[in-house]
Amino acid sequence: MDVEKDKSTVPGEEYEVLKIHVRPDLYRAFRRCVWMTVHETGMSIVEIHNKMIEDLLKSREC
Repeated sequence: MDVEKDKSTVPGEEYEVLKIHVRPDLYRAFRRCVWMTVHETGMSIVEIHNKMIEDLLKSREC
């Protein structure tokens, strides 16, 4: 899921690349979840990534 390949990002907005290391099963589940959300909501991959990180941080009260 490359930000460069996601043409639905907002031009002019800045993004940082977050690289994490996870088990292969978590990687596949994450990608599947993102793509399901893309098709269900029409949001961009970057929007979904940001929402997922925001939800994680809120749940951890960070």
